[in-house]
Amino acid sequence: MGSGPAVRRSLRSAARALASALLDLVYPPRCAACGEAGAEPFCAICAEAIEEVPRGCPRCGVPGLPEVCGACLAAPPAFDAVRAGGLLGGPLADAVHALKYRQRPALARPLGRWLAHRIALPAGAAVVAVPLAPGRRRTRGYDQAALLADHLARAAGAPRLRAVLRRVRETAPQVGRSRAGRAVNVRGAFAASRRAAGRDLVLLDDVVTTGATADAAAEALRRAGARSVVVVALARAE
Repeated sequence: MGSGPAVRRSLRSAARALASALLDLVYPPRCAACGEAGAEPFCAICAEAIEEVPRGCPRCGVPGLPEVCGACLAAPPAFDAVRAGGLLGGPLADAVHALKYRQRPALARPLGRWLAHRIALPAGAAVVAVPLAPGRRRTRGYDQAALLADHLARAAGAPRLRAVLRRVRETAPQVGRSRAGRAVNVRGAFAASRRAAGRDLVLLDDVVTTGATADAAAEALRRAGARSVVVVALARAE
C-alpha cells in the first residue's frame, strides 16, 4: 500500500525517459543555432559565442548600469528582478528565432535545460509562463514560453503552475514600439488567479526587451497576492 506513490513516481520517470528517447529519435540532437549534429542546444563554437548579460540595474536588469536606473526609480516595476541566459544576438538570437518562428517547438526542451543551468532559480519559487496572445498561439500552434517553462521547471526541480496567468485582451506585437508604446500596448492585458497568492514566482518569457510585458504580467500576479516575482528569460535585448 505504502509503495503506491513510489511506483507511480517510477512509472512517471520511465514515461519521461521513453518520451525523451522518442524525441531524440524524431528530432536528433542538433545545435539550435547552426544545426551541427550531435550538439544540443548549442555546439561548442556557438556556445562560446553567446554573450553573458553584463551587470545592470538590480531591478529591471537593463545592462550597463551599476545601480537602480532612473526608470525604476520613477516607476518601480511590479517584478523584483530580471535574469536572462544571455544577450540577444548571434547564436542565441538564432535559437530564439527558430523556436518562435520556424516551427521548432522541440527546441524548448534543450533550451529550457540550458537555461536551468545558466540561472539559479529562487529557492521554493514556482514557474509561471507569460501567456502568448490567443490569436498568435492559434497561428503558431504552440506557446513557446509555456513549453520553455515546462522544461525549465522540470530541469530545475521547481513547481510548475499552469492556468494561473492569462491574457484578457489581445495586444499588438511589441516589435518596433518605443518603451512608452510597449507599456501602453500591454497595460491591463493580463489577469491572474488567486492560486498565485502567497507564492514566490518565477515569471518565464523567451525574450525581455524593455520589460513592459513582464511588468504588466507581474502586476497581475501581485494583484492576485503573489509574494515575489522574478522574471527569467532566455535572452535579454540590449
